[in-house]
Amino acid sequence: MRRQVVAYIRVSTEEQARHGYSIQSQRQVLADYAAGHDLDIVQEFVESQSAYKPGRPEFRRMIDFLRQHKDVAAVLVYKIDRLARNIRDYAELDEMSWVIIISATEGLPENATGKLLGVIQAGMSRYFSHQLSERVSLGMETKAKSGLWPSSAPTGYVNVPSGGIAPDPERAPIVRRMFETYARTKISLVDLSKWAASQGLRTRQGGVLRRAALHTLLQNPIYCGTIRWVGKLYEGKHEPLISRALFERVQERMRNGGHPRPTTKLFFPYRGLLTCGYCGCQMTAATAKKKYVYYRCTLSKGPCPQPYVREDRLGERLVSVVEGIHLTAEQVEELLELMRGRRREQEGNRVRRSDELTHRRERIASRCEAAYEDKLDGRITEERWMELERKWSQEEFALKCEAELIDETHEPSVDDVAATLELLNRARSLYLRQNDEQRARFLNTLAWNCTIKGEKIVPNYRSPFSLVAEGARSANWYAREDSNLRPAA
Repeated sequence: MRRQVVAYIRVSTEEQARHGYSIQSQRQVLADYAAGHDLDIVQEFVESQSAYKPGRPEFRRMIDFLRQHKDVAAVLVYKIDRLARNIRDYAELDEMSWVIIISATEGLPENATGKLLGVIQAGMSRYFSHQLSERVSLGMETKAKSGLWPSSAPTGYVNVPSGGIAPDPERAPIVRRMFETYARTKISLVDLSKWAASQGLRTRQGGVLRRAALHTLLQNPIYCGTIRWVGKLYEGKHEPLISRALFERVQERMRNGGHPRPTTKLFFPYRGLLTCGYCGCQMTAATAKKKYVYYRCTLSKGPCPQPYVREDRLGERLVSVVEGIHLTAEQVEELLELMRGRRREQEGNRVRRSDELTHRRERIASRCEAAYEDKLDGRITEERWMELERKWSQEEFALKCEAELIDETHEPSVDDVAATLELLNRARSLYLRQNDEQRARFLNTLAWNCTIKGEKIVPNYRSPFSLVAEGARSANWYAREDSNLRPAA
């Protein structure tokens, strides 16, 4: 019986489209895979956005479609990184128990092992995106250290081809007068915004500089020749618009402008993470003697035997949540060996598919040449030749795109995957070195919440960490393999 699936196709940049990740290329691969695996594509979702952050419109539309059509059994994609480069999107789809994720080129089994490997692939895609972001950030920081502004020019400046910034002939004089006006008069930021608008000062997008934007602008040392980048100050090579003395007078006025300081609000990092195991109420937090922070049941359902827990001790006890997804060195090696086997199988499939595409293109070229000879000899008409030539050109183009897609596919190395798995191996030691706020963020990544009953803590893991916890507990990463492992027809 043929299974109903949806197809998800994504490109993020024109560069991807030029180098083989085009929509047409992916569509052809998915259609061929579906035909060879008894799958019916009932709906196609095409996205032209990065998958690094959640919030893609077509992805959301696909999620809604799947929730309304539970007879649809799977999502078919070219690669996992076409579907998600962030764990949140992948986990949301993975939590739909009736839906499986089929990668047409990666051969993931439809079982717990396949889900874990899919999570690793999604995580590695995010890792590579982080690497790219880090390289860009490092390049921008290096530029700032050399005295050149590394980003879009702030209001009053323009970017120059040689790098860095230069005063904007039209807006720089207005910005200079704005600093002088604020330093020498009692004008408010609201009135200063109106004054700037009357002078024709606008943002790069053409909008009016509101109070918050002016507050940021007046505190930016770029205007007196200093570059502030990621919390550090560097001497700039650009031309200052104002003197350092004028900038300091503006800062002094802003510090003593009579604006009320925001009230400090206590922050309890573990609040919202804990549920009482006795009565099911939430655990809340409070202070004692203006020194200690402790967590207790809200008592919303009446008296409860759950004892108070001090925050420092709670942080130590919650290490059990991290230990639940710990992978031993043996488990890490077992998964890596499984992935090595998958890679060898995938590489064999890619080579066979590439050879098949080459042979099909050669057959098309031979047919085209023979038909052209037939046209010259009068055995077929000009119209018939044009019809055949158009048909074979389209087929050849689709095969060429698919071949380029196969050639451009680069999987994360086993060494990179090993680094990801080793993070789970070292999760406990990493957790213990963090403060309570960092620990709470880590725990909220791993679990929806935790039930605390006396001394016992039971985590409700988020997907996919629930799979990791189950695999780590049972050490059973293997299960029945099925048709998703077979190469595309």
